[in-house]
Amino acid sequence: MSDLLEYFEKENPVALAAELPPFTTGNVFRGIGIAVLAHIILVKVIYNVYFHPLRNFPGPRLWAISRIPWHYTNLKGRITWRIRELHDQYGPVVRIAPDELSYTTSSAWKKIYGQRTPEFAKALDGRGIAPTSIGGRPSLMTETQENHLRLRKAINPAFSERALREQEHYLQAHSTKLVKILTEKSKQGPVDMTTWYNLVAFDIVSDLAFGEPAGFLDNADQPWIQVILDRAKAIKYYQLAVWYGFFPLLNLLTPAYVMASRRSHIQLTTQKLERRMNAVNPGKDFMAYILENPDPAVEKLSKIELVMLASNFIVAGSGTSAGGMSGLTYLLLRNPEKLERLKKEIREAFKSNEEITMVGTAKCKYLNACLEEGMRMYPPTPGSLPRIVPGKGQEIDGRWVKGGMAVAVNQFSAGTSELNFKRAREFHPERYLELPPGSEFAHDDRAAAQPFSMGQRVCIGRSMAYAEMRLTMCKMLYNFDLELAEPDLDWWNLQGTYLVWEKIPLMIQLHPRFN
Repeated sequence: MSDLLEYFEKENPVALAAELPPFTTGNVFRGIGIAVLAHIILVKVIYNVYFHPLRNFPGPRLWAISRIPWHYTNLKGRITWRIRELHDQYGPVVRIAPDELSYTTSSAWKKIYGQRTPEFAKALDGRGIAPTSIGGRPSLMTETQENHLRLRKAINPAFSERALREQEHYLQAHSTKLVKILTEKSKQGPVDMTTWYNLVAFDIVSDLAFGEPAGFLDNADQPWIQVILDRAKAIKYYQLAVWYGFFPLLNLLTPAYVMASRRSHIQLTTQKLERRMNAVNPGKDFMAYILENPDPAVEKLSKIELVMLASNFIVAGSGTSAGGMSGLTYLLLRNPEKLERLKKEIREAFKSNEEITMVGTAKCKYLNACLEEGMRMYPPTPGSLPRIVPGKGQEIDGRWVKGGMAVAVNQFSAGTSELNFKRAREFHPERYLELPPGSEFAHDDRAAAQPFSMGQRVCIGRSMAYAEMRLTMCKMLYNFDLELAEPDLDWWNLQGTYLVWEKIPLMIQLHPRFN
């Protein structure tokens, strides 16, 4: 205070007054507006920190004050990595926004995603999946509990064990073609396996969804693959727009490729669906099982619902398996002793490519263990899918959480938490085998890793994805020896996350066993 008085004594009060803004009505109202805004912000900050229902949950103070840090980190593509760092610092539950908690425990999985009554409804306000509808119609992943059950009844036959057996030829044909093409490509130098896993996955799921292959393996320059990859990365803009309420203005405020990719994806999906509906002798694809389903729910499916179901099949069906195979390939090459054990199992189990079948690969114990470990460490959907606490509130992990708050289990954080798994950030498929007495992995909480989510909204294509990954990985390791073309590149940590992993090149040198 004395310093301030000294300043005024030295300065000319008249000169100081002359520097102030003129006393006008406009300036008065502007001053009042600034004061009111500052007061509102200050009150909100004080409330969020000291009086909010989540005030006693641990987390960074800045993230508790505002959701801006979350959005800033999300736009940079580092939200999943940052949330894991916060869990490392604060423990199994962290406040990551004024009204949102992130968890890593298996009990939180069961409560948030497994509880049916009352259901923890999906958060559709821009925290997770966005946009939530097309033409005003929710998708399978964002539907209400009642409509979701109706749609699941309609598509269940397409994902039954019987359907999986009858559709094996689709998986066989495209995985065999992949090996054939890569045998030739390998002569030209390293290949980008991120791209090739995506190509084969798109071809398989397109055949399954529409009864016709997309032809990506033959022509990788087709537009659809880039459309879908752009669409996945663009989700951060949709999340921002939905949260702050300017979704109608998205055309003006986001990059052109974002809107173009969305329109192109729906247009291409609609065209394929129309060709499938008009086909004279269609194959036994997803649509055949759906349209021949005697359940009354099927008769009520509209064209837009069929388009959106097909869109879900393409995006989720291809991304899950392709991402899983990319992650597993990298982890195996970073752990050569595990790779050698897996190759030994595969090459002793099969004496020719013709012997490699869905039934045969399902019996490969170490292959299955590698897939589980790969999905634990590198889940295809590594982020969070928030739900809203129902009613007046629910108890989660022994603490009461007020109704209306958002809660989620972060896939990546849960799967790589030392609280859940011994040596959690190391690749040890052995943890998923029958454990010997005294194993260091005996107390692993395997239920904490749920790469396909859980509960009534668990990914319906889980069995299909595992069958595809087993068959494709088995053929790759039967026919090739693999090595990283850029061993010093930290491929994993360079990737951003936009609900799914950013697809960056994974350059692999393939050495064919047979010529």
